[in-house]
Parts: sequence; C-alpha cells; structure tokens
Amino acid sequence: MTGTYAQALAEHGIEDVQPLYRRLLRQLKTRDGRAYERAVERYRSDVEGVTGGGEALSAWLSYGAWLASSLEPGELFTISEQGRAARAPDPFPAGAMLIHLPAAANRKGFVIAMPAAPSEAQRATADLLCE
Repeated sequence: MTGTYAQALAEHGIEDVQPLYRRLLRQLKTRDGRAYERAVERYRSDVEGVTGGGEALSAWLSYGAWLASSLEPGELFTISEQGRAARAPDPFPAGAMLIHLPAAANRKGFVIAMPAAPSEAQRATADLLCE
C-alpha cells in the first residue's frame, strides 16, 4: 500500500479495499481463468501506476465495481449509516459504504468499500447481503 493511497483511505474514512478485491480475484480465477487474466490486465492498465491519493482510491473503487460485475452482473449501491440503500452515483461518493448487488436475487453481493467505522446498520447490511 502506497503512502498516498493510505492517506486517501484515512481522509475518506474507508478501510483498505485491497483484501476485499483479492477475494474477488480468487473467485474469478476459480470460475473463469480468461476473465481472471482480463482482470489482471485491467488492474495493470487502470490501477497500477496511479499515484495521486484521491486518484488512486478512485481507480481502486472503479476497479472493484468492475471486478464485482465481472463475477455477477448487477448494480452498485451506497448504504447510509441508517442502512438505507440508494443507487451509487458516478463518481462514487467519498467515504461511502459501497456494495454490488447481483441482478440474480438468490446471489450474495460484494462489499466494494466499507467505512473504517461502519454503523451497526451498515455492518448488518453487509452481513445479510454480502459474502
């Protein structure tokens, strides 16, 4: 983790997203080796080498949203501190909890970004809806 990336995480109040995305990459590799290779290429072109803190965080969040939709088509939502969901705007709001919910109702979603200090409602939403 670079210093500027770590600083951006602290400024925006979210946890490091890299462990979340590593899990998504492992799932993708298990399901579809070619899709995994595309994900690695996308990482190299869109994330690796971005040096500005805010830009790096934005690149990571965009990559995570793309990665989740590669596993399960669906939509990205923000979850408020009260646990209310709303479609995520583009660009993503800084410091928001972001989850990807698959279009298939019987599939679990993926956390894309979690606040460093999530509310009980946010934590419960992640536990209920996400892997």
